[in-house]
Amino acid sequence: MNLFDDPDGYLNWYRVHKVTYENERKVIEMLKLENCLDVGSGPSIFHESINGRVVSVDISELVLRSMKGDRVQAEAHFLPFREGAFPCVFTSVTLCFLDNLEEFMREVERVTRGYFVGCVVKADSPWGEFYSQLGRRGHKYYSHAHFISGKDFVTLVSKFFKIEKIVSVLRYGPADQETPEFPREDEEGAYMCVKGVKRAQ
Repeated sequence: MNLFDDPDGYLNWYRVHKVTYENERKVIEMLKLENCLDVGSGPSIFHESINGRVVSVDISELVLRSMKGDRVQAEAHFLPFREGAFPCVFTSVTLCFLDNLEEFMREVERVTRGYFVGCVVKADSPWGEFYSQLGRRGHKYYSHAHFISGKDFVTLVSKFFKIEKIVSVLRYGPADQETPEFPREDEEGAYMCVKGVKRAQ
């Protein structure tokens, strides 16, 4: 059984944490994504905030079966698409479960002809620290996660794309009451998205 063969459990987190989900979704809407490949899509929770066609890639066949739309089962380090196949590549909270981030980013750069948007829960945030602690205690998912700091994520993306925009949200911690927020163009929030444009070849 694949670690991520639990679409209901994944969706349930967002049902319980509706305010946090809405805060994160506002970030995606602010970035105005269109016609994207969603890598590590899970059960497509952000697809309603992406315009145009969305193609989902996930390692879990069970997760892909639980959703509608265009779906491809694949490993994130080896995307089965031709060069420049997509105007946009999007990924949210997938990087912390990948073994080789630079290899992944090379694949993203290869298959996009436009831009990349990647979103992470920063290691150097209350949420990142909380999930890391859960991982050390043997949590089903987070024991397999390796979170990246905001600074390191920006550095990683800038190796492959020209940074165009950074947006973040979640200025409260996991022990605080969830509060509606508006995204800001800064690196302060725990959930941070970086948009990078492909450089001319």
